[in-house]
Amino acid sequence: MEKRFSMLLKHARVILHKRMLMGILDSMLVKYGATMSGYTIVALPVFGPNRKEYLKSVGNDSSKITKDYIRNTSLLINLAKAIGRFIISYKEI
Repeated sequence: MEKRFSMLLKHARVILHKRMLMGILDSMLVKYGATMSGYTIVALPVFGPNRKEYLKSVGNDSSKITKDYIRNTSLLINLAKAIGRFIISYKEI
């Protein structure tokens, strides 16, 4: 009986350890992963392969580039937060 209880206890510890690691991964993904992906997407027009076309379309005006960056950043941050809430929602189900 003690051997079976010991096996059950060991199994419970393994499961709790895996849940803890999954929680940490989820938190990191939600807080940082989606946001960093958003910032990368926002930076593509200025630093990506088609940057010359983008800079030509805005006339190489830093105020227009900043305006685009801030508008797109706020939209993508809200999108990242929504995706994060969606990813975490499986815990509530």
